[in-house]
Amino acid sequence: MSRLTSNALIGGVCLSILHLFWLILVAAGWAQALMDFIFKVHMLNSPFQVQPFNLSYAITLLAITFGIGMFYGVAFHVIKRAFNR
Repeated sequence: MSRLTSNALIGGVCLSILHLFWLILVAAGWAQALMDFIFKVHMLNSPFQVQPFNLSYAITLLAITFGIGMFYGVAFHVIKRAFNR
C-alpha cells in the first residue's frame, strides 16, 4: 500500500471515529448535555438542539466525514512531500 493511500485512510478513519463517538453520545442520550456544557464553558448560549438518533443520517455522517478525512490525508501527504524536498 502506498504512503498516499495510507495517509488518506488514516485521515478518513480518524475523522470518522471522532464522529462515531458523537453518534454514540446521541444514541445514548448524552449529546445534548455535553453540547450544552461545551457552549457554557465558552460562555455562549447554545441555539442547537440534538435531534433523535437516526441510523440513515448516522451512516451518511460517517461516510461524508470519511471522505473529507481522506481528502485531508491526501493534502497532508502532498504538503509533507513538498516540505521534504
